[in-house]
Amino acid sequence: MKNSEEENIHYKKKFENIIWEEKNITGKNFDNCSFYKCSLKGCFFEDCVFEKCTFQECDLSLIKFKETSFSGVQINGSKAIGILWHTTDNPLSVNFNNSRISYSSFFGRNLKKAQFINCIADEVDFTDCNLTHADFAGTDLKNAIFSNTDITVANFVGAVNYSINLNNNKTQKAKFSLPEALCFLYDLDIILVE
Repeated sequence: MKNSEEENIHYKKKFENIIWEEKNITGKNFDNCSFYKCSLKGCFFEDCVFEKCTFQECDLSLIKFKETSFSGVQINGSKAIGILWHTTDNPLSVNFNNSRISYSSFFGRNLKKAQFINCIADEVDFTDCNLTHADFAGTDLKNAIFSNTDITVANFVGAVNYSINLNNNKTQKAKFSLPEALCFLYDLDIILVE
């Protein structure tokens, strides 16, 4: 009889207080699983699938991927720092709530309708991403990179510390709130007087 770590298919399983730091995990399929207070810091996932999984109060920092996909995944109240999400396979469908995702890269990914709610997203790279209808409500985007990014109809209400150049991003009907939206004036060739 195989133990749970040796099984390849995990369906509706609950993983609690698991410590898999720096492990190589290959050929696993996690379907409708929940991870609670787990540390997967520095893990390398190869040929894995995460479908409709939830991570709650986990440490996913510095995880790496090869031939691994995320579909319908929720990351809540977790640390997911320094992750190169652009190296995942398609699909990439992941939502973040009350999590720290700083120093991560989503370069070139389709993140249509993705949620980044009340997160800390320092220096996250969204270059060349499709973020149409994405939601950044309440997120701190200090030094996040938006370049050639489509944020059409995206929601930035309550987001702070963002710097988005209107000339090299698609911003039609995106929602912003004051006073943060005043940052757009800094990219114009004008003189502001207080």
